[in-house]
Amino acid sequence: MKTIALFNPHSGSVSADGGERLRVALENAGVRGADIIQTDAGDCIGQLKSLAAQQPDLFVVWGGDGTLKGALETVGQITPNLLLLPGGTMNLLPKSIHGEKTWEQIITDVMASPKRQMLPAGKVNDELFFCAMLAGAPARFAEARESLRRGDLVKAASEARAAIDTLNSLHLDARYGDGYSFEGGRLPTTSIIGAVVGSLTKEGKGMEVAALASPTTGGALNVVWTSFFSDWRNAPGVTAVQATSLEIGNDDGGDIPVIADGEHIDAGPKVRVSFIEEAAQCLTAA
Repeated sequence: MKTIALFNPHSGSVSADGGERLRVALENAGVRGADIIQTDAGDCIGQLKSLAAQQPDLFVVWGGDGTLKGALETVGQITPNLLLLPGGTMNLLPKSIHGEKTWEQIITDVMASPKRQMLPAGKVNDELFFCAMLAGAPARFAEARESLRRGDLVKAASEARAAIDTLNSLHLDARYGDGYSFEGGRLPTTSIIGAVVGSLTKEGKGMEVAALASPTTGGALNVVWTSFFSDWRNAPGVTAVQATSLEIGNDDGGDIPVIADGEHIDAGPKVRVSFIEEAAQCLTAA
């Protein structure tokens, strides 16, 4: 069996000896002779496509949400035998697939009883997300959080001030509905709008969109830190509805800050979100 195992040593919880640890975990699960490869920081997507072209029987990717999202967008549409392992700080994506398991336990369980899983996704303009998308102030607060995590306190403070300004000055209008009809209605004008897909929705399927009217700084930070995993959507002032499409515009015509699965994307002054029922596939434990 040809196995390729790609790991990102720069992800939040992948250690310097990550390659050797990954080899040992795979061998303990009965997978021997894997090609252990470090991600190419300059062209990870190109590297993923090149490796996928080798048609491995098993393709393992260990990294943060950005690395795993890239793997799903490329490898997940080419091979059904993709195994995603949590190696980041938030791990939104692998938690939605495997729950709270460690990466070592995921390898053990999946190798013992593998099952292919088709994943839904949202599409923000041309970018896919497999968990959550946030538009507005939370994207700015996320920048401050990352600077704080890296220990850059001066930059974090500056970005936090910019985030608070965005919170108070940005006015986003959004329409939602089925397909492209937008018959469902409008969300309240706000500086915080989000969407979640699949298991993160209240119904456990489809796409859910939400807006937090008259957000406070604390409310915005809660959205950032929970990233939709706690039930903030039941809080006062939150409108949450099922939808298959969402269109967001900025009153002043400026670019809308957006994060999708924890990664910043350039969305421009208008954001269009659509739901895709079958976007990519990967392996999980039966």
